[in-house]
Amino acid sequence: MHGAGKPVILHSCGNFGALYDAIIDDPGYDAKHSFEDVIEPVEAAYERLHARIAVLGGIDVDYVRRRTPQEIYGRSRAMLERTGLRGDYTLGTGNSVPDYVPAEHYFAMTAVAPEDR
Repeated sequence: MHGAGKPVILHSCGNFGALYDAIIDDPGYDAKHSFEDVIEPVEAAYERLHARIAVLGGIDVDYVRRRTPQEIYGRSRAMLERTGLRGDYTLGTGNSVPDYVPAEHYFAMTAVAPEDR
């Protein structure tokens, strides 16, 4: 895809700790999606990876399902404040959002995103 001028994004679940060098360096992924709190919270993954690869999503789906809208909004806002000036992050969930996640919980996360971007 790089030959076509397109970014290459890896979506994959699991613990990639020992594989990140290979993922980033060859074939040279530009971004990684799918993070889970039980493996590595997105906040920690971002601090470790953002200088080398963009971090996509990462607000754990189980967190979005179980926590209150206020907690979800707070964590999402904190993540955007953490990453705002440094970049290499896109707000989103850690994986696909199943239908058993309450809509108001999902919308609590997305309400944080600035509308002017």
